[in-house]
Amino acid sequence: MQMLSKPLVIALIALLLMLGTQFVALKLYWSELFPEPSAQALVVQREEPEPFQWGFASDYINQLESELHSRIAALDAREEELAAYEARLGADRAEIEEIKTQVELMREHLLEGVVKLESDETENLKRLAKTYATLTPDATVNIFRELEDATVVKILFFMKADTVGAILQEMATANGGVAEQVRRAAKISDMLRLFTDNTKDNLQQT
Repeated sequence: MQMLSKPLVIALIALLLMLGTQFVALKLYWSELFPEPSAQALVVQREEPEPFQWGFASDYINQLESELHSRIAALDAREEELAAYEARLGADRAEIEEIKTQVELMREHLLEGVVKLESDETENLKRLAKTYATLTPDATVNIFRELEDATVVKILFFMKADTVGAILQEMATANGGVAEQVRRAAKISDMLRLFTDNTKDNLQQT
């Protein structure tokens, strides 16, 4: 009992009583003082923003838009014109190539009938022309059958016109006017026509 009368013991007992009282109070009111967190997650929904719309307009913008549409239409029309022009150009080029081919063929055909005389042939051809001019047309035609057309033309070139006409007539009418001889007479006549005046002048001067 003497121990209980000591101040230290009394203070210790009081401390134990206070701690016990606080422990009981905490036990009773623990759930209220420290509530447990909710297990459900918080779901936040994001709202889609409303589309942005221009809230202004002006005559200048409308004018620019109209001008832009006009230029686009003009460009489209220009492209169509260029496409049509390219198509016409291609057709013209093809036509020109065809004409060029035809001209080349005509030129080759024309050159086949052109007889060229060399300067060293002139004297011999003049002598032959004088010799054949003394023969009858039928005899001359018989000889010409063995000669090339170009050689015949060269000889006829130095003969007189009436003599040449008689020989060509005989060539066309011999043996009843054989078609082959008629065609040859016409060809030789055309080849004689192809001599140019300059060629004739040069030949006559030799």
